[in-house]
Amino acid sequence: MHFTVSRLPLLAAVATLGLSSCKKDDTETVAPKPKAAFAYTASTCQGNCPVTFQNSSQNASSYAWDFGDNTTGTQTEASFGHAYAQAGVYRVKLRATGAGGVDTTSQRITVGVASGCTRQVIPVTSAIGAATTWESCNVYVVDGDISVNNVLTLQPGTVVKFKPGSKLTLNGSGRVEAVGTAAAPIFFTSVKDDAHGGDTNADAGATAPARKDWDHVNLNGKSGSRLEYCQFLYAGGGGTNSYSLGLNGADASIRNSTFAHSGGGGASMRGALSAGEATANVVITSNVFFDNEMPLRVNTLFSLDNSNSFQNPQNASQKNDYNGIWVTDPSARSQQLSWGETEVPFVLDDTNWESHLTLDAGVTLKLLPNALMQFNAGGYLTVQGTAAQPVIFTSYKDDAHGGDTNHDGNASAPAKKDWRNILAGSSAESELSYCQLLYGGSGGSTISLFGAAASITHCTFAHNGQDDGLTEATLDASRAKAGTVIQDNVFFDNVRPLSIASSLDLDNSNSFHNPLNTAEKNQYQGIVTYWDINATKASLSWEETEVAFVNLQNLDLVAGKTLRLGNNVTLKFLPGTEVFLRGAAEQLQNAAGTGVTFTSYKDDSRGGDSNGNGAANSPAAGDWKGVYAGAWKSWSNIYFASN
Repeated sequence: MHFTVSRLPLLAAVATLGLSSCKKDDTETVAPKPKAAFAYTASTCQGNCPVTFQNSSQNASSYAWDFGDNTTGTQTEASFGHAYAQAGVYRVKLRATGAGGVDTTSQRITVGVASGCTRQVIPVTSAIGAATTWESCNVYVVDGDISVNNVLTLQPGTVVKFKPGSKLTLNGSGRVEAVGTAAAPIFFTSVKDDAHGGDTNADAGATAPARKDWDHVNLNGKSGSRLEYCQFLYAGGGGTNSYSLGLNGADASIRNSTFAHSGGGGASMRGALSAGEATANVVITSNVFFDNEMPLRVNTLFSLDNSNSFQNPQNASQKNDYNGIWVTDPSARSQQLSWGETEVPFVLDDTNWESHLTLDAGVTLKLLPNALMQFNAGGYLTVQGTAAQPVIFTSYKDDAHGGDTNHDGNASAPAKKDWRNILAGSSAESELSYCQLLYGGSGGSTISLFGAAASITHCTFAHNGQDDGLTEATLDASRAKAGTVIQDNVFFDNVRPLSIASSLDLDNSNSFHNPLNTAEKNQYQGIVTYWDINATKASLSWEETEVAFVNLQNLDLVAGKTLRLGNNVTLKFLPGTEVFLRGAAEQLQNAAGTGVTFTSYKDDSRGGDSNGNGAANSPAAGDWKGVYAGAWKSWSNIYFASN
C-alpha cells in the first residue's frame, strides 16, 4: 500500500513565514526629529517682571533653556513662569532633545514696559542748572561731559544711557538723588544696551554693549548724594580715569546697587566704584559687583561691612578680574573704622593709621610688595578672628587666600619678603587673636612692637622674614612694653620666629614647628632676647621648652629683680656674653631645675639649631663667659663657658 503526502501545506507555511518576515522589515520606522518652539506672554512692569513661557516643541523629551539674563533651566512643562529682574529685551534660547536628535531655536523677547506711560527718548546735551527730575517713563541719552549744577532727582525705573565718551560731572550745587526700588531700579548704562529702555540707538541689535562704552558719573567734591537700587553698567571709559561712579572729594550713600560689565582697572586701578578719594561718612552697603576689571576702591576714612557681594548673583562663577577691595592711604588722618568684608580681600600699599582699626573674623588683607601698615600715635589694631575664621595678612600673590587677586592665574607664587610688616608704635594696646601672617618680613620682621604693648594669641606666623639682623624676628617684640602677651601662637618656615624684650614673660604655649609637618621649623630655631638690664619689670618668668632663649647681650638682673626658669628651659649665649646677677644667685630662680641648661649659641644638641647654619660649626669651651653672682658659678648644667 502506498501513501502520498501532499507538499502544498508545507510550502504554504514557508511562504507565509517569508512574507511575514518581509512585512516586519518594511514597516520599521525611524524616530522623528525634534522641533524646538516656544511662545511667551509678559505683563507691564519695570522690575521683577513675570513671563510665562509656552513650550510647543514636538518630539522632544528634555529641554535646555537659556533665558538671556544669565540664568538657565531644564523645565519640561508645557507652560511655566520665569521672573526677570527688570524690564528689557532678552534673547531666549531653547535646545530640545529627543530620540530623533536635537533642535534649537531662539528669539528676542521684550519683557515689560513702564506701566501707564510710553517711553520717550530725551537727549541730554547741555548743563543742568535748575533742580531737575528725570522721569521713569523716559530714556535719557547723555551726549558729552554734562555738568550737573543743581539737584538732579531720578525717579524709580528711570533709564539713563550714555554715548561713547559721555559722563555726568557735579559742579556748583550739584547733587544726585537716585533712589530706586528693588522692583524699579535706576539704570546708568550704554546707549547700545537694548535690554534696558529698548533699542535706543535704533540699530535692531546690530551693536552690543561692552565694558567702557561710556565714561562715568563724578560727584566731584559735592557731598550728600544718595544712590540706592541703581545699576551702573558698561562704564569705565575715560582712559586713566576708568570708573563708573567716582566719589572724588565727596561723601555719599550707596546702597543696594549693582556695578557690572565695567572698567575700573588699567593704570589707575580706581575701581568701578571709586571711593579712594572720598571723604569721611561714606556708606557703601548691600551692593553687587561683577564682571568689572576692578570692583571697588576705598580709603581709611570710613568703614566697610560684610554686606556687599563680588559675584553675579545669577552665576557665582562670574566675578571681577582683580577681585578685591583696593585701599588708598589719604592725606587726612585715618578714622576709627572697622572692616568686615570676607568674600574678597582688602589690598593695601603703605598705610598710616592714627586711629583704631578693627578687623572682623574672616577678613583677608593682601599687601603689595614692600607694603607697610604703620600705626602711629593714637593708632592701634584689633583683630577679632576665630579658629574657624581667622584674619589673614598675606601676599598679593597668594591665590590660596582670597583668590587670584592679581589676575595672573598661576604666573606668580607667594614667597618670603613679599610684603614688609605691621609696625605698632602707638601707646595704645593692639590685640590680635586668631590671625595668620604669611609671606611678609621684607625688612626682617612681620609684626614689630616698637615701644608698644600688645596681646597676640592663637596666631600663625609662617613663610616670613629676611636675615637682616639678630633682633629682626618675624614677631619682633624686642622693644615691646611690659604687659605684652604672646601665647598659643605657631611659628614655622620663618627666618627668625620671635624676639622679646627683657620685660616680657613667656609661657610654654607657643609652638615652633608646622603642626602638619613637625620637621618644618624655622631657620634660626630660637627666641632672641634683648636685654636692657630688666629696667621695667621686677620679676620675669620664662617657660618655653621647644626652643632656646638666645641672649644677645648679658642677661643682667639688678638687685631685687628675678628671673624664674621653667623646667627644661634652655638658655644660649653669644660670644662674650654672661649671666650677671647683681644681687645673689637666688635671683635666677629654678636655675638647677630639671632639664634647665646654660650653653653656647653654637650648641645644636640643646634647643635646636639656633644659629641657623646646620652643622657648619660646633660648640667649644670658651664660647661664652658663664654665670656670675659675686663669683663665677660652676654648676653642672653650664656648658662651653670660659668660667
